[in-house]
Amino acid sequence: MSVETRIHAHTSFDPILKARFTGLMVTCIVIAGLMMARAAYIQILSHPKLEAMAKRQYTSKAYIRPQRGMITDRNGEALAVNIEVKSLAANPLKLNNKRGIARLLAKATDVPYSKIYKRISEKKEFIWIKRHLSEVEMKRLKKLKLMDSDEDLIDGLWFVSESNRVYPHGQVAGHILGDVNVDAEGVEGVELWQNDQLKGKTVAVSATKDALGRPTFIDTSAAKTVQEGQVVALTIDSTLQFEVEQELRASVEKTGAQGGSVIVMNASTGEILAMANEPSFNPNQKGVPIEKRRNRAITDGYEPGSTVKALLAVSALTNGWKLTDEVWGEKGSFILQKHRISEAEAHEKFEWVSLKKMIQVSSNVAAAKVALKLGADHYMRSLQLFGLGSKTGIGFPGEISGKIPPRKQWQPLTLANIGFGQGVLVTPLQMTRAYAAIANGGFLVQPRLIQMQPQASVAESAVRIFSQRVSEEAIEALQAVTETGGTGTKATLPGLRVAGKTGTAQMVDPETGHYSRSKYIASFIGFPVEVNPRMVIFTSLIEPKGIYYASETAAPLFRDVLASVANRCNLPMKVAPVSTLATQSLHQDEIKLTQAEAVTPGIETSHLNTSLKETEHMGTLESGLQSAVPHAPNIPRWSMPSLLGLSPREALRAFKGHRFRIEITGSGVISSQFPEEGKTLVEGDQVRLILNEP
Repeated sequence: MSVETRIHAHTSFDPILKARFTGLMVTCIVIAGLMMARAAYIQILSHPKLEAMAKRQYTSKAYIRPQRGMITDRNGEALAVNIEVKSLAANPLKLNNKRGIARLLAKATDVPYSKIYKRISEKKEFIWIKRHLSEVEMKRLKKLKLMDSDEDLIDGLWFVSESNRVYPHGQVAGHILGDVNVDAEGVEGVELWQNDQLKGKTVAVSATKDALGRPTFIDTSAAKTVQEGQVVALTIDSTLQFEVEQELRASVEKTGAQGGSVIVMNASTGEILAMANEPSFNPNQKGVPIEKRRNRAITDGYEPGSTVKALLAVSALTNGWKLTDEVWGEKGSFILQKHRISEAEAHEKFEWVSLKKMIQVSSNVAAAKVALKLGADHYMRSLQLFGLGSKTGIGFPGEISGKIPPRKQWQPLTLANIGFGQGVLVTPLQMTRAYAAIANGGFLVQPRLIQMQPQASVAESAVRIFSQRVSEEAIEALQAVTETGGTGTKATLPGLRVAGKTGTAQMVDPETGHYSRSKYIASFIGFPVEVNPRMVIFTSLIEPKGIYYASETAAPLFRDVLASVANRCNLPMKVAPVSTLATQSLHQDEIKLTQAEAVTPGIETSHLNTSLKETEHMGTLESGLQSAVPHAPNIPRWSMPSLLGLSPREALRAFKGHRFRIEITGSGVISSQFPEEGKTLVEGDQVRLILNEP
């Protein structure tokens, strides 16, 4: 082809190339324009949306939990506090070799491997591995190389500081306090009851997250609005509570009982100073069976037995009876609606029984007769006025109302049975409040476990349900119970006059639906008279083995609790003359003096270390005192301690486990003693203590 031909062919394609170049340029311009438009759209029109997305990646809402409020006793002693603990969290998206890490975490925390692996396999930025790590678990993390010596964890794991609820006194008042869950929310007891006040107010604040999703910076101004939990002050005295629990536990062990309850309440204000139950539990320990966690003094019902006879007497006195009015005792039993009503003991064959004697000897037949004469309407109204069959209003979670049969169901046999405490369901707290009304002059008070601010007076919280005269006459009858011939002589404490009532009630056998012949609840309710403050004490033992009568089980427990109450509350002692005490069996076989006892003002603590010590040598008793037991070689002997400067209550505690003939005279503290310190004693010897005002 010639040169001209090739040039002509080349120039003939110029329009095509030009069109192609033009199209390419237009396309590039359009694409560039679209990109610029898109950039403008993103940067101008979509800015708020993208900004929000960015904020979601680097900021979040952090919830700041306030410190849970403390629970204290009446004197400010901390019963529930918070401590800082570490919890282990993870960001699954940042973890590599998940199976290997899961195995190590399972070894360190005792959380199952499968559970941990499932958690860290989730497409989340935050999961919990374990809350509230122990010191042992922290050491395991270090040993397994998941944490270094500076407590820095591997990538993807981190610690979260949390607050853990701790009960510094262990099981003391455990049934009252209850406990919390892992999120510090109350689940039982006062922790549940007062949860709104204790937990405070949680606040959500803005926080900036790091690459692992952990909050780093928070809005401090908003965080200041967090409302810390309030302190809840209880009416109980932690020292007395401890002593009462010790006495109850010892009594349960001694009698072989399945359990028991004790309540100590101020009869005038309704304040509960101690409330103990057995079996007990330590709220620091999780997973305790519910059977041990119930506050049985409030949540469980029982048939009161003979303790209800005091309420029957008040009803009779209110309706015109006198303590000297009598009913025929039927010489031990009588038939009513084809059922035999008899005394607790076959040898009890009473004839004419006065209202006072009915209480003193606890006659079932007389109680049934009084109830029948009184009438169902009067008696039921009295029981309702005492608060039986309805909640006390204390507010504690789980309180039951008990039960009185509907009036229309009352037959003569029903009335007679209720007269001596069968056929009604009550709680220990209800019976304690009922006896408080007798003790305080006829006022039904509102039981309290939470201290009121300001403290409410009796006039504001109590309702008069019977007269002062009726109260005084009922107390007279109840005092006869603890005097010679009464069923409650073992409830007495030297230096204090006691009014109270024993109750030995048959339990219903759940298998047969009838009253058991082998299972009983023994109880004693009473109070010291002519002292202030007047404290009502309820004691009960469930299914004591062997000797089950309240006179031999619940009454001695009452005496021991009363000794602690008298010591802690500084109840004034009015010691009887020597001639009176010399003829009394003091039954001080379970009273001791230990360092745990409260110190009476003005007495040095060193005195509280006093105790009777067994000695290897014989000493000569001075001041003409004679030993009631021959000093044979196999008879244990003890060295007399120094009791000078102690109160009578404290001195009597030195004689735990021994029986001595003790004579006390005067008032105040011990100024002289016979035998003197260091002299030898054996059980049955005579001890004389002379008191003088300090």
